[in-house]
Amino acid sequence: MASILKSPLVSVIITTYNRNKYLEECLLSIVNQSYRNIEVFVIDDGSDIDIAKKNKELCREFLKCNYYYKENSGQPDSRNYGIKKSKGNYIAFCDDDDYWVLDKLEKQIEILNIYPKIGLVSGCIRTVDKNSTLLKEQQCPIIKNNINNFEYLLIKNRIKSPTPLIRKEVFDKVGLFDTNYTIAEDWEFWRRVSYFYEFYNTNTVLAYVRIHSNNMTNERTGDALESFLLYRKLTKSLINWGNLFFSKQDVKLIYNIEYRIYRKLFMNHCPGLNKKIKLLFRIIRNDCRDMIHLIHLYFSHVK
Repeated sequence: MASILKSPLVSVIITTYNRNKYLEECLLSIVNQSYRNIEVFVIDDGSDIDIAKKNKELCREFLKCNYYYKENSGQPDSRNYGIKKSKGNYIAFCDDDDYWVLDKLEKQIEILNIYPKIGLVSGCIRTVDKNSTLLKEQQCPIIKNNINNFEYLLIKNRIKSPTPLIRKEVFDKVGLFDTNYTIAEDWEFWRRVSYFYEFYNTNTVLAYVRIHSNNMTNERTGDALESFLLYRKLTKSLINWGNLFFSKQDVKLIYNIEYRIYRKLFMNHCPGLNKKIKLLFRIIRNDCRDMIHLIHLYFSHVK
């Protein structure tokens, strides 16, 4: 591996809020990476005083760790805070309860050096329980290497957090995380990135994601209206973001995928006419403009 002086700096951003049970294991997996030229930021999103004090003291035990405390504003804003503090050529994220394999960054840096058009490198995950016992078999992102994955990311979030290593220039090009999201903020971001950049999947396990009762990530309930509103929000955000440069073909593709998502939602989550009608009335009560948009999609025969 190239010497530190010739190796690009990697900024690792760890977000945490009101817990420190797993933070040490997370930090150890990062500071002990085989790739050595890193800086680490622990962004404390307004934890209680006692917990924040312990987080700060733990960070001080590691030479490369920088601790920042901020008012509570959610994970997207905490990640953005870390990005603004970072000096690295590459950016990576890790939640405080997850941890990495020790050669994660080395594998990803090698790929980014080979393929200059790649905006980010992701990989597979394994899930573990509160005691770090392995649970499921590895889960890998379904993306295609060295080609545009924009359409694939419109359909589903196919990137496994916390695996991506991202070029710093990507944030300059597409912007930071959208702080209006409390769930799916990563998916919203990957969609923007995929419009301009190619992705790469290592097909190897890069990180371990912990499943426990106090996960920081907000989970979706699976409710049909919730799913509809989330995708409607994702679509509106994307259209607004690309308003100045999306082609007519881009917009048609986005609405075509949106139509397919809603059609699948009604078929799979609302069996029978009564349940479909019930969901339509729930959409109307929430915001009649969404119902108008849904009718427009249907009668426009978007395919």
